[in-house]
Amino acid sequence: MQWAAYNIGVIVAHLPVFLRRFIRIGLLLPHLLWGLMLAGWIFPFIKPARRDRFISTWSRRLLGILGVQVHVAAPPTLSGGALLVCNHVSWLDIYLINAAQRVHFVSKAEVRAWPVAGWLAHKTGTLFIERGRRADTARVNADMRALLKNGATVMVFPEGTTSDGRGLQRFLPSLLQPAIELNCPTVPAALRYRTLDHEYTVAPAYIDQISLWQSLLHIVSEPGLIAELQFGEPILPNGHRRDLAAQAEAATAKLLGVYPADTSP
Repeated sequence: MQWAAYNIGVIVAHLPVFLRRFIRIGLLLPHLLWGLMLAGWIFPFIKPARRDRFISTWSRRLLGILGVQVHVAAPPTLSGGALLVCNHVSWLDIYLINAAQRVHFVSKAEVRAWPVAGWLAHKTGTLFIERGRRADTARVNADMRALLKNGATVMVFPEGTTSDGRGLQRFLPSLLQPAIELNCPTVPAALRYRTLDHEYTVAPAYIDQISLWQSLLHIVSEPGLIAELQFGEPILPNGHRRDLAAQAEAATAKLLGVYPADTSP
């Protein structure tokens, strides 16, 4: 099955752009329908561990349909709840991380209104936050604490926005408070996207006010993409959340091979 998918990907990569778009979007539609059926009709009746396996498999296949090759390092093995922090480039990040490890994401409230993707995110346990509202941050932090206490991994993008992937923006500390309060490990992670020739590409970047549809067209127009995800060593809190944010930012910057935001030349 994987060999067949690889061969199809190679063939599609060499087709004209309009055919690449047609084939990939044509394959995407039934995959989204399958995701809706899973989330609405099957997830309520199966155990969480099996649901999580479905989510990881579905995410990996989604990336394959879009022409994205997944290169993921093994995440650290932890016995309890953990906070995962990462740089943020694209909406693809969610599926790349879910392909590697099942997590509960914290996402901006606007994502909930996205057609299909927003509903799927809600059904798969995403926490939505209205950034800039202190009361909403407190609410989401309480939800995060409950998940972490139950041994779940919660994922936040501390930059608070997406970038073009060339560098790193300052990590905001507000959503790291649950890790401080529970003394649970924070795992830094770093992702990047490359062309099939391993060159930098801006194609997946969800920036400059482009729509989700425009972003999708950029991605499926490419011959193919390589998505890389690395994990750093867990960080145990030993101070204020600002200290934890600085440590996590430095660790993520090291994985990316860039300067932390506050020390960029």
